[in-house]
Amino acid sequence: MNYDEVMINKDINICFFDGKVVSEPEFKFFYNSKIYISKVYMWLQTEYGFNSSKNSKSILTRIVAYDNMADYIYQNIHLNDFVMIRGFLQKDEIVISEIIIL
Repeated sequence: MNYDEVMINKDINICFFDGKVVSEPEFKFFYNSKIYISKVYMWLQTEYGFNSSKNSKSILTRIVAYDNMADYIYQNIHLNDFVMIRGFLQKDEIVISEIIIL
């Protein structure tokens, strides 16, 4: 079992984001991979701070999805959509496990 399989099988490092999609999802295929077939990645703009807080700024976060979730995102998520994401940290990426269009 390799590192990627361990991270996917355990629900550790769970994170939740909501924000605005600020780039079109980019779709890529893997060649000669035994784990994944496809990958999509995009940038999400989230807000730092609360509505009543004077400290409010945007944070850009790169998020990725693989295989079936990548297909769904490429077909249904577009630039300027507001989304809510449940994902997990894997190496230096946030991998999407669920996504809801708001």
